[in-house]
Amino acid sequence: MIVPMYKYSFVVYHREYPEFLKSIEKLGVVDVSINRNDIDDVVRNKMLIDAHLGELIKSLKNRKIEPIEANEIKDGAVVFAEVKEIQAKIEKLSQQTNILRKEIALAAPWGDYSTELISKLHDQGYTIRFFITPERSFPDELSEKENVVVVNRFQTQVYFVVVQKDDEEVDIDADEIKIPAYSPAQLKTILNQTEIDISDANKQLDDYAAKHISALDKSRNKLLHEVGYQQVLLKTVHEADNKLCILTGYVPVTDNAELDNYLAASDIIHYREKSVPDDKPPILLKNGKFARLFEPIGGIFSMPRYGEMDLTPFFAPFFMMFFGFCMGDFAYGVIFVLAGFLLRNRVSKSLKPYLTLAIFLGIGTMIFGVVSGTILGFSMRDIDFLKPMHFMVLSQMNMFYLALGIGFVQVIFGMCIQAYQRAAQFGFIYSLSTIGVIMAVLGTLDLFLLKIGAGYSVYLIYAGLFLMLFMSDPKANIFVRFGIGLWNLYGAITGIFGDVLSYIRLFALGASGGILGFVINSISLPILHSVPVLGPILFVIIMIVGHFANIAISGLGAFVHPMRLTFVEFYKNAGFEGGGKEYNPFSKQ
Repeated sequence: MIVPMYKYSFVVYHREYPEFLKSIEKLGVVDVSINRNDIDDVVRNKMLIDAHLGELIKSLKNRKIEPIEANEIKDGAVVFAEVKEIQAKIEKLSQQTNILRKEIALAAPWGDYSTELISKLHDQGYTIRFFITPERSFPDELSEKENVVVVNRFQTQVYFVVVQKDDEEVDIDADEIKIPAYSPAQLKTILNQTEIDISDANKQLDDYAAKHISALDKSRNKLLHEVGYQQVLLKTVHEADNKLCILTGYVPVTDNAELDNYLAASDIIHYREKSVPDDKPPILLKNGKFARLFEPIGGIFSMPRYGEMDLTPFFAPFFMMFFGFCMGDFAYGVIFVLAGFLLRNRVSKSLKPYLTLAIFLGIGTMIFGVVSGTILGFSMRDIDFLKPMHFMVLSQMNMFYLALGIGFVQVIFGMCIQAYQRAAQFGFIYSLSTIGVIMAVLGTLDLFLLKIGAGYSVYLIYAGLFLMLFMSDPKANIFVRFGIGLWNLYGAITGIFGDVLSYIRLFALGASGGILGFVINSISLPILHSVPVLGPILFVIIMIVGHFANIAISGLGAFVHPMRLTFVEFYKNAGFEGGGKEYNPFSKQ
């Protein structure tokens, strides 16, 4: 759910304002929301530096060097400048190695010639000219001349040199090239030295990664504090000849007690009121342990706007099911669960929720692995000791219908959420059009498929159509309502049908993963029985590599496509608008 916010307005005498800012920064509960368009160049430049610092810290951490205590405590700005200089040096040297390798490839057909000898001949009045020509165009009589030396024949090309006096004119029908400045041996020496320089520079970066990341973190925290402080100053309104400073901020109703105590003790003039959607306050989500795991997934799309429902608790169970449906293998689910449990206590606290999420996704995969009857690419129907579970295994056609059924339930559930939100925000009459869609869809489903209503479903359809056609816009006249309703009816018919069909991807991804697992087994099993001695070893290698590759491929699809179904089909039918800004209080970093 979205935590309600209080809107605070503070009026502070200008001489007391710096101390006031220090106090609310220490409390760390007031979000001073600022529009990006209001940020000045100073703040924008600091934010840019912060982005560069973040990238630099990430690059050093990715070197995975064990931290050690530094003999010298360096300033973060100095470390930043030195590391950037080393990185620029490495980039320049890397470009040089690419150029040198190309030059070596071009110079290799000429062999290891002496540039010093060429220079001495030039001083004595002789010129050495280098030529290349296709072998078919090279006349044999040319090679018989005393001043022509064929150096190499390589890839249908003839490489030759011509020695001539400076005042002598020689007409050669071939492509003349510039004399390479270095021989291949010299170029290789330069390349080796360049690679040594790159290695030395990388060792320097390793040293910085081991000793000075903490200095960079401190500099970044200081910079973030400065950015936050500058943003607060930009948000401050000055009145009464700059004698009064007025600041507006937002505080969650769960965290306002300490702020109220401070304000009461300091006699700061302030006004408090409940936030309304038009204020566009920041968003703070508060969900149960299970739904909280899925908040990062919802955040990929957008935070909800203030005043609408947080859909995280509603899509979380569906997402777990969808992931399991797409993976669809009991053994793969076991791997997810075991990996989650084994790694949870070996990672930082910030990463633990993601591993807990992996455990729940693994449980969903195990459930749908049983439903689809697949375990490590094998069919459970072919495994004797799993016969007691056969009654839970569905056929491929039933899996297809299950995908459509789950999709239909989520779409209708989304419409119910939309109807509830409209009733809560604008009044019950504004939800009648959406309720009419739900009634018409359920009536049609019963009339043609379920046949539970014994023919009375047709009245449910008529009632739903009436609400759709005449309650689409309660403020408009009846003719406008009918026109809007007719258009919404067309959209509902095509939209719901298309939305439900989108869920076929669940069946398709699950089936493709199962087929790939079957192919891996089909390749490995014959090797086990036909190859002597090495057969079992090769079997294990192919099974491990093949199935882990299948897990990686299927896992990516099992994550991306449920997100698509959530953000497009479910969010749309639930009337989700989004666009909220995450709660980010002004506090010490």
